[in-house]
Amino acid sequence: MMNIATLKVHGDAEGLADIRDGLPTEPDHTWTKGDPRPDGRVRIDSGFYLGVATHQDPDVLLRQIRSYLAECSARGIHFERSDVAAELRIAISHTDGETVVPSLDFELADLRLLVDMGISLSIATQ
Repeated sequence: MMNIATLKVHGDAEGLADIRDGLPTEPDHTWTKGDPRPDGRVRIDSGFYLGVATHQDPDVLLRQIRSYLAECSARGIHFERSDVAAELRIAISHTDGETVVPSLDFELADLRLLVDMGISLSIATQ
């Protein structure tokens, strides 16, 4: 099973375009305001999902996340603006029979970077 980190960014179309122009990679999935959601409701804003990192080893995944966010930061990308919201979604996989539950050990510098860039954090196990 793989561990996955995805960035969800949504908000005003103009703000999203500014951010997309500077990203090191292209979004995996985009939507626009008014598009139907999978649950049948209508999207209230535009946005995109961007694959940040994928790896079976949580330590490697965290290094990949750090590297990607550092590249974004070096490019001057930040999400702390009134017209855009960003969330780093991390899904950690484990099997029911595992005796050791995988963990992610964020350093203070990691958390500070997320705050400085305006990115919220969501971690879930699968």
